[in-house]
Amino acid sequence: MKMQSSEWGTASPPQPKKSRLVRSKDKVMLLAFFDIDGLVHHEFIPPGQTVTGHFYMQVLQRLRNATGGRDSGFCIMIMH
Repeated sequence: MKMQSSEWGTASPPQPKKSRLVRSKDKVMLLAFFDIDGLVHHEFIPPGQTVTGHFYMQVLQRLRNATGGRDSGFCIMIMH
């Protein structure tokens, strides 16, 4: 049996439209880095790029540059 919308409706207002799942052609990977205040740095990985240790080290260097020295005096823990 097909499940319909789980909202109750009356005869007068129109029923809500059901959303359709649309598959995207392209998949995108996002690397996001947060601290206690929120998002610190994010990067979209180019399509076809393999995340190797060398690539990830470059991302971490850009993360350090993006923080602009805000991390001085604090212990930094990177959780992977």
